[in-house]
This record gives sequence, structure tokens and C-alpha cells, in this order.
Amino acid sequence: MQGTANEATSALSGGLVLPAGIRLVTAQGGLPALEVAIESATALVYLHGAHVAQWIPAGQKPVLWMSENSAFSPTAALRGGIPICFPWFGPNPTDASAPNHGWARISPWTLTAATLVGGDAHLTFELAGTHSDPAGTAQPVALQYTVSIGAALALALTVLNDGDAAVTVEAAFHTYFAVGDARTAHIRGLADLPYLDRTLTPPATASSALPVAIIGAEIDRIYPMPRVVTIDDTQNGRSIQVGHTDAAQTVVWNPGIVKAAAMGDYGDDEWTETVCVEACNVRDQAMVLAPAASHRMRVTVTLTPLLLSTPNTRTAQHDHTIEEAKVMERLTSTIYPKPELPTRAIQFGEGNFLRGFVDWQLQQLNKQGLFDGGVKIVQPLAGGLVAMLEEQDNLFTVLLEGKQDGAEVQSHEVITVVTGTVNPYTDYQAYLDLADDDDIEFIFSNTTESGIVYNADDKLGDTPHASFPGKLTALLQRRFELGKKGFTLIPCELIEHNGAKLKETVLATAANWQLSDAFVAWVDTDNTFYSSLVDRIVPGYPKDRAEELCAGFGFEDRLIVTAEPFLLWVIEGPSELTETLPLAKAGLNVTVTDDMTPYRERKVFLLNAPHTTMATLARLAGVETVRDVMLDADFGPLVEAVMYEEIMPVLDLPHDELAAYAESVKERFENPFMHHELAAIALNTASKFTSRLLPVLLGFHAKNGTLPRRVTLALSALLLTYSGDPAATVTPVDSAETIAAFHAAYAAAADDTAAYVATILADTTLWGSDLTAIDGLVDLVSAGVTSLRTQGVRATLADVAVPA
Repeated sequence: MQGTANEATSALSGGLVLPAGIRLVTAQGGLPALEVAIESATALVYLHGAHVAQWIPAGQKPVLWMSENSAFSPTAALRGGIPICFPWFGPNPTDASAPNHGWARISPWTLTAATLVGGDAHLTFELAGTHSDPAGTAQPVALQYTVSIGAALALALTVLNDGDAAVTVEAAFHTYFAVGDARTAHIRGLADLPYLDRTLTPPATASSALPVAIIGAEIDRIYPMPRVVTIDDTQNGRSIQVGHTDAAQTVVWNPGIVKAAAMGDYGDDEWTETVCVEACNVRDQAMVLAPAASHRMRVTVTLTPLLLSTPNTRTAQHDHTIEEAKVMERLTSTIYPKPELPTRAIQFGEGNFLRGFVDWQLQQLNKQGLFDGGVKIVQPLAGGLVAMLEEQDNLFTVLLEGKQDGAEVQSHEVITVVTGTVNPYTDYQAYLDLADDDDIEFIFSNTTESGIVYNADDKLGDTPHASFPGKLTALLQRRFELGKKGFTLIPCELIEHNGAKLKETVLATAANWQLSDAFVAWVDTDNTFYSSLVDRIVPGYPKDRAEELCAGFGFEDRLIVTAEPFLLWVIEGPSELTETLPLAKAGLNVTVTDDMTPYRERKVFLLNAPHTTMATLARLAGVETVRDVMLDADFGPLVEAVMYEEIMPVLDLPHDELAAYAESVKERFENPFMHHELAAIALNTASKFTSRLLPVLLGFHAKNGTLPRRVTLALSALLLTYSGDPAATVTPVDSAETIAAFHAAYAAAADDTAAYVATILADTTLWGSDLTAIDGLVDLVSAGVTSLRTQGVRATLADVAVPA
């Protein structure tokens, strides 16, 4: 029980009378707080930071977590509960001495209203005064914060600009949710959404089809906010819903083992007790307030029982408690014995693609006695899946679903080729020990398009290095020191000449570390870097029907990978590779060639380019998946027309060959089993347009003297989406620098669409050249932006379908 705070009444506005069930108390550290005890819930809210520290609905365990190591001090932020991050998120970008996450959470707030409405308690806090923004400029802003407490918890923060100039502010409800064990909790609603991974330096964008899982590595991601985010707190038998919000984003954070141990107000093992899911408007979604303008950000938290279904019932007709539910046995070697295999390959990356592409193919080799080996997976980033793989003894199921040659294909297979995993962030020595294994011949990788990039900040003594080339160079250096043979390296990253670029980054890293000439010569002569082109659509974890699938399998598998039957792997190199890695001999669609250019152009322009076209345009109309696009009366014909009328005419390949490939791609797009989210395809659209669609636009213009109208309209959609204009119904996920460039150009244009378009198209850092030099492009793109904004996508497409 808290002590009554007689000395803290100055924290209440004059004459305020507290209703029954709400009282002012002296809480930990002598800080004044409001204690709420009503029929539906109890709660505790500190005046310091207007910090909600406790909310316990009747009959429930605490929903909010507070650290036992928190400093309850009027000069420090409380660790746990719901801090208010304002007016900046994270470190102050220009003043290292400024408080992390802003000044609102360490300021004394005033309670201005306390009422009971319909059995719920409503507390209103205010904070006014002039503070400094990240640039040191005074910010005369006033804050009003309403906390509604009952069976649900609702928060609303209103920001008013009291000054004479516009201000830019960030805000977040940095909510720490209490869970029985974070390692068994799952966060749903974010799968397939693109996110910014802030654990990387610099932050990078990614997406995952898996529910977010806490496994001991730090997680710090910014997602676009879905309608609701659900935390399945399995140990407590409940689900926590975060929704009914007008925030543009949500941050998911857990410090993990290493960071928790380094934080003074966070217990070493407390990372297992909580997960942060934060409604927010930060970074590119920061609020820009004109003088006298205001903005309100809201969120509601609710609880429901955690419902589990029996294996033979897809949806339960009644509630089951954790104890009552029948739980299937987890996929492990106990129920699915693994063969003993020597490790013949290292794989950098544990994501869906490599598991559904490389690992699946190696298993086909083993089944035919052509490889007799396994692969050891290296987790390339601090956050990853190797812990989940180890929980399943490195077993997982690949489910092939789709159409092939007009027939439906549906099959599944447990993959047994993974002989182990290594997380260099937790056991760097185990990573280096891979260099001592004489059986290892191959290295495969897929570390995303941004993975093969030289990082001058990597140091020889890092354990581990931040970049993939840094880690690889360290492994090669150890292999060289041991006097071992080199590797055959086949990267699968979707960049042109990926093998040559990987070798280039390794040699640049070696030069930066001043490694010996003998090592450089060994890299050049004893290691072979093959460039490759990969083609298989791998949507990944089938979240919507995983339970039904597992019931059919007879075991629980949290790492199912769905993939289409189609597969193509083109490797540029000598024919000897067909003997050492006999994939084609196993009947797989793998080609070893001395020039992959025709294959690359066909794939990039007839598969990836239509993907980017539909992602820019169809998402503005609310279409969510590739299959939905193909079945749509407006967008299906769009894909057909883009392929046959705008892309194929500029490719220097036989028409019949292109047409056959285009039809196979359409069949793949129409896959009835595939749930390929456009949101995942839309990740980093600006750079994808440059590599996939800009060559089509330039080639079409050079050949015909006119512009391809559908590709140009996709460019208009990109400019509208990235502008920040409220008419854009989707939020782009790209680097902060890229989005900032679009936002700045749009703001500077002051409603002059042509000026905005001209500024962006002239930006050579985006496109590699000044696109305003293309006759008529600014006018056509501007008209497209205006039409998309005023008429919408479908009406604009109807106009485009009419010949100019």
C-alpha cells in the first residue's frame, strides 16, 4: 500500500477534488503518484513523467512491467511501465548531453482532471513550457495527456504548438508489457511488414514472414502500425492487444542478454520478463505542427484469453485454457531422426529464402547420393533465428505449393541437412573454428541486397564484425593461417555480379586491415567467387494456416517455409562446378554458364519489374497480395500490358522466349497457395525502381521517342507515396535519408506538384542521372501524381488504358 502524499498536492491543479477510488499517494522514491482502485482495475500513475507504472485489470496479473532496478528519482526516467518519449525518440541527434527520448518523461506533470465515467477512471495531465528541440531551438509546446483506466487501458497525447513558427516533434508510448517468459511469447500482426532494424549500423530495412520472437539477441525495429498488434503471453494464458490507434508506427524492442547486462537500471535476466510494443510517430513520421496546430496520438490496450485449438480443429468453438489445450509435439530429432552428415558448406543467413532454396536443393542431392553433406548456418545479424533452429534440432519443413506446367503442386518435406548453427554475436570462437573443418568446401550467402557492402568501420579485432564482408574476411584469414585449402563461394544476394562484388569487398577489407600480400594472393588463387542468379518465390512462414498445416504434419513446426515449385539457379563459372556441385545432375533447374546476362535481364525485367509496378500502384488501391493483383479486373490487365507492351519490346532477346517466360511468371503470380504480400515487395521501392523499371523507361524512350505510360505511372505513384501527402494511403519503408529527401522536396514545393517532381527527378543520388533531361517526363509524372491524388488509382489506370 502506498503512503498518502500530503506534501505533493502542488502536483494537482488548484481546487481539484479526487473522486472515490482515486487518491494521491507517495510512491517509491518519495515520488507523488495517483493510485486508482476501481471495480474493473487498479493502476498507479506517477506525476513524474505522467508515467503509467501499473495497470491490473480485475482478475489479471500485472499487464505492465517495472524493473526491480529502476531508479525512482525526480531527475531520472523510470524503467518500465509507459514512459512518454517526446519531443525526440532515442538520443538527441545534435546534443549528446540531452536526455535520451526527450524531456517529457523526466518532467513533473500536473493533474488537471480526475473523473469516473461509466465505471472507468479518467486522469488528465498537462505539461507546458518552453523546451529545446534537437537543434537547440526553443519549442513552446503544450502537452495534454489523458489516461483512461478500466478493463481496457486507453492513452491519448495531444500536442499543441503555442509558438509562432512550425515545430517538428516525435512521440512514442514506450510501453513495457509484462509476460511470463518473453522466450515463449510471440508478437503477431507484424509478419511480412517491412521494418527498420535499428540494431544495425547503419539501420537497414528488412521484413520477415515469421511472428516476432524474443530469443536473447536485441530486437529494435520500427514497423508501420497495423490495425492491431497482439502479444501472445503463453505462460500467463492471455493475449495482449495493442490497437485502436492513430499512430503511424510501432516499435518492438527487447534489449536481449548483452544489452540488458550493460544497463544499470535493468537486471541481467529481466529481458525474459518483458517486451516493448510502442505506438509512435518517429523519424520519417515525425509530426510537423504549424503555429496553433495540434496533433493527437492515441492507443488502446486490451486483454483476451489465449485460445488454443486441438490439432484436428482449425478454429475452436469454445475457450481452452493452457492446461486444457492439447499441445502437439515440437519437431525435433526425437520424432524425426536426422542422418549424421559431415559439414560441407557454410551458409551465411538463416532466412526463409536460403532454407527454401539452397538447403532444399542440397537435400535433393543427398537423397540421390550426389553430395553426402550438410550445411552449418551462421547468423549474419545480431537478431536472427538460430536459437529457434536449435530448439528444433535444426529441422524444419519446406512446403512446396503452386502451379507448374498447368498442374497444381502441393508437397512437404522435412529438411535434415543443417548440421548446426553458429551465432558469432554470442560465441565468436565457434565461428572462427569453422575455418578448421577440412570437410567444408562451399560458402553460400543471402544477406539481403545491402549485405555485400564494404564497411570501413570494421576493425580486425572486432568480435564479430558488423558487416558480412568483415565477418567473411576474418574467417578467410583464419583459414589461411591454418594452412587450409580455400572455399568455393556462391552468394545469392540479388545484386548484379554478386560474386565479383563479394570478392571486391573482401579484398578492400583486407587492405583496410593491412593483411599480408600472401593472404591476398591466397584469396585470389585458392578461393573461387561465383556470381549467381537465383529465382524462386519464397513467401516463408504460412502464419494464417500454420496450425492447420501442423495438424496435417503431425507435429508443431515454428519454422515452416512455403515456396513455389519453380526454381532457377544460374551460376556464372566453368563447367567443372557441375561435377563438384551436381545440382543439374539431380534434375534441378540449375545452369552453369559463362555469361548469365540474358538470364538476369529476363528475370529482373519480367519478374521483378512487374512486382515493383504492382507494389507501387495496387497498394494505393488497398490490394494486398500478388495473387489478388492478378485476379483484379484493373490490375491483372496492367501486369499483362506492362510485360508485353512496355518491357518486352526493349529487351534484346527472342520474342518467343520472352513470351514463354512471361507466361510462366504469370502462372507463378497466380499461385493459389501463395500469400505474397505487396508490402514486402515494396521495401526500398526507390532503389528497386532504379534497377528494375528505370532501364525499361530509358530504353523505351530511346527506341520510340515516347514514354511507357504504365511504367511512368508507377514512378508517379512512387513520388506520391514517398511525399508524405495524406492522399498516399500507404507508408513507404526505406532509408531515413531517402524518405527525408522526398519529404524535403515536397515541403519546399509548397503544393506545386511540377516543382516537386522536377526536384526529385533531378536528384542524381536517387536515379544515377538527371531525369529531367528526358523530354516530357516531368510533365507526364506530374500529371500522374495529380491524377492519383485526385481521382485515385483505378480511374487513372482507366485513362492510361486509352491510347494517347
